[in-house]
Amino acid sequence: MKTREYMLSTGVDGLSRILCFSGQLALAAMVVTICYDVVMRYIFAAPTLWSLEVNTFLVVFITLIPAGDVLRTDSHLRITFFLDKMPPGVKNWYNKLIAGCGVAFCAFMAWKGYQMAMQAFRYNERLSTSLGTPLVIPYLFIPIGFGVLGLQFLIKGITRHPAEQK
Repeated sequence: MKTREYMLSTGVDGLSRILCFSGQLALAAMVVTICYDVVMRYIFAAPTLWSLEVNTFLVVFITLIPAGDVLRTDSHLRITFFLDKMPPGVKNWYNKLIAGCGVAFCAFMAWKGYQMAMQAFRYNERLSTSLGTPLVIPYLFIPIGFGVLGLQFLIKGITRHPAEQK
């Protein structure tokens, strides 16, 4: 029988992988739209009206949405000078403390991001640009990204890693 910890980890890891892939697609879309805008602006003297706005939202998307997968794979930047000098028991305690702080911060950010998104949806807030993008769209990146990142911190906090068991 599979444990709840394993099932939670498997589900969140799968969601993180999907969101990471969507971040990769967003990065590819960003490259294409920026190149298109450069060609239109400097070769045809007809810049796009939408490229800056779309790419601004894509930067936010690329920053927040794949964050859970970055934590899952330990691909983020860390300074481990002091951590490497700690005994395994202290390392384990420290990592659990960091995971707890990460869960709390991500829960707060997801909650506030959700409130912002719902307010933008309720009042039909839009950007005053040529696209008139509904603000609920970029605001939803916040609770989704921080929600999955918080779940990954939770998994890091409740699981033991082989390096910490020594």
